[in-house]
Amino acid sequence: MDNLAQFRHALIWRLVRLPAYVFLKLRFRFSACPAPDMTEPFLLIANHLTDFDPIFVGARFKKNIYFVASEHLYRRGFLSQLLSWAFAPIARIKGSADTVSAMNIIRTLRRGSSVCIFAEGDRSWNGVTGPLHATTARLVKAARVPLVTYRLTGGYLTSPRWSRSLRRGKIDGGVVRVTAAQALAAMTDEDLTAMIFSDIYDDAYDDQEKTPVVYRGKKLAEGLENAIYTCPVCRGIGTTHSRGDLFYCDCGLTLRYTEMGYLEGERAPFKTIRDWDAWQTVFLRDAALSFGDGPIFEDPAQSLWCIGDDHSETLVAEGSLTLSKKSLALGSFVVPLENIYRMGAYGAATIVFSADGVNYEIKSAISRSGRKYLTMYDILTACKKP
Repeated sequence: MDNLAQFRHALIWRLVRLPAYVFLKLRFRFSACPAPDMTEPFLLIANHLTDFDPIFVGARFKKNIYFVASEHLYRRGFLSQLLSWAFAPIARIKGSADTVSAMNIIRTLRRGSSVCIFAEGDRSWNGVTGPLHATTARLVKAARVPLVTYRLTGGYLTSPRWSRSLRRGKIDGGVVRVTAAQALAAMTDEDLTAMIFSDIYDDAYDDQEKTPVVYRGKKLAEGLENAIYTCPVCRGIGTTHSRGDLFYCDCGLTLRYTEMGYLEGERAPFKTIRDWDAWQTVFLRDAALSFGDGPIFEDPAQSLWCIGDDHSETLVAEGSLTLSKKSLALGSFVVPLENIYRMGAYGAATIVFSADGVNYEIKSAISRSGRKYLTMYDILTACKKP
């Protein structure tokens, strides 16, 4: 990146920062104190709640920040070109080791610019901050710059990961801590990870209990089956559906998703998505012990794409997607689970993973939960992970 590009990014940042903050206040009732002025480049780590988090975080920093973003943003035609020209986000491929993005982060910091990463690597499905990427502490130390931690609240219920619509409620944000590079170097990786996680941790439902907020919108429940796909009443997997503000199962269980973010109904097994998801994970972990060698999950009308280093997409296979205890298969493509480095997702349904050094993406022509594959993959490979 040349000096002219850096100047352009800094200028655009100065021009759009204040209008962006005004828009966020009007549209999302966003509130955040101005960030402290930093004379040297820093690494910023924040929790990840919405697709708009870079705007929520950056709007209160005077100097421009380069954000690490999912690689798929570079495959959106003119919009991708515009974002790259104006802000030059650092691409990260979900579901892969992606050491290239780590190197680009270090290069950007060495150049004198600040960088923001969302260390969970993924937006929350249930309103609770997820675990940090395993390499976060090592990256922070290798950066040799101050660390700034930033926490957002209210974003999950404003824009749930599983949802197809936005709601109007209340989002807050702010810097939690600034730690000098020397202090970071003296910490163990475990203590540093624990500190970061504590700083950015948020539980949307704990927030609601303390300070209730109404999140108004339309079709509030639609898409919830992407996150909650197991029924506690009939023990069915993939039997849940949504319409309007209703969430229901094939067995007859019918609930209403409220503007407070809760589930209501005569037979409501859980009040929150958080608690239902916790039960769901335990249920699937126990159920995994009884699975045979056949498919655990199966969905038709899927397509597998190879993602190139130049952000190109090449169709590899089409057909039914199946997951068994030993492998993931789609059409003629079969890969042993032990050869998959990591699985992830972007959006509510698209699955991404890396296998044998190649990055793949699974798209669906039908409505189906991609998350159930991620959860079961984690369960099946938990004892094999380092």
